[in-house]
Amino acid sequence: MDELAITPEPIRKRARIGNKCDAQTVVPTSFSIARISSLPVEIILQIFSYLSCKELYAVSQVSVLFNRLAYDPFLWRTYEVTSNEQDTAEVIKELKRMPLLKKFSISVRPDCDEILRQLSLTNKNLEELHISNCTGSTSKLYLRSGYLIRILERCRNLHTINILGSRFRGQKFYQLLGDMGPQLRSVYAPATKSQFYTFIKFAKQISETDRLTIASMFYINTKSWAPLYYFVTKGADRVCTALISYLHNDILLSDANRSIHKLSITERRNT
Repeated sequence: MDELAITPEPIRKRARIGNKCDAQTVVPTSFSIARISSLPVEIILQIFSYLSCKELYAVSQVSVLFNRLAYDPFLWRTYEVTSNEQDTAEVIKELKRMPLLKKFSISVRPDCDEILRQLSLTNKNLEELHISNCTGSTSKLYLRSGYLIRILERCRNLHTINILGSRFRGQKFYQLLGDMGPQLRSVYAPATKSQFYTFIKFAKQISETDRLTIASMFYINTKSWAPLYYFVTKGADRVCTALISYLHNDILLSDANRSIHKLSITERRNT
């Protein structure tokens, strides 16, 4: 009898421990879902706005209401595509339902051309574009510059472009980059010498004299790519400072001279 009297206690302890572990992974109860669902739609959307893309996908499986709200375009301002998590058709389908998309990142994909084409068609509110280690297609190592050009032409709010480990030919993309003027905040992209010259030539936010000075600094005759880095910050005094880095040369510019309303060279250094 004594043995029978003491056996229930360890069993209850094990049950409590098991329940505690389960609570970390179990989906919300119907009671908690009902309580959240009773909130105004605007508040639920505000709560969902703090979730990542993966979390939104998970929440969409909880209920019919959550599914409808989790796919609301209001929530999809950032979208990241990595490796083969989604096939090309699925990514294109997702982009079509994200008209308010502001930041798009794509990495380690062999189908970048098709995805960039769709981006230029349906996501014209884009502000940031990040491409890393992608190829145009399985048979083409270079990206098609035409789709990048369309993005620059159609996405009028774009201000940040990072392209790492992916190359493309042609000059027009760099011409359009320069034409963006003060709107352009940050660029990291591979560039040949001629592509760099094109960017500097059309960067009208830089004074003409300084554009000629910068172009003359890079006399190395090379057809290979080197990283082009351009970054602009604005201080509390509203003075803009820009950094241009290419082929081991850093150039600092500032528009402190308000009389000309242009960026002018303040410092040059070799790195």
